[in-house]
Amino acid sequence: MNRDQTIRDAAYAIWEAEGRPHGRDAEHWRLAEERVAASPGEIAAATTPVQRKPRATASRTRTATTAGRKTVSKPKV
Repeated sequence: MNRDQTIRDAAYAIWEAEGRPHGRDAEHWRLAEERVAASPGEIAAATTPVQRKPRATASRTRTATTAGRKTVSKPKV
């Protein structure tokens, strides 16, 4: 397997491990390059997924019920 394919596979594994987020391909590619450079010849180590905390998004909101009506608070940032 060539170096570019190894990096591509590692970046894909990172992307999947993070829940397939949109728009972070450059960061995943950079992380994959670092892993491949740090352990040349060890493809398995390069493709091991990264465990990260999920990022807060606007879709994560708290809701409260007050006197029968539902109110939505602003998301925590």
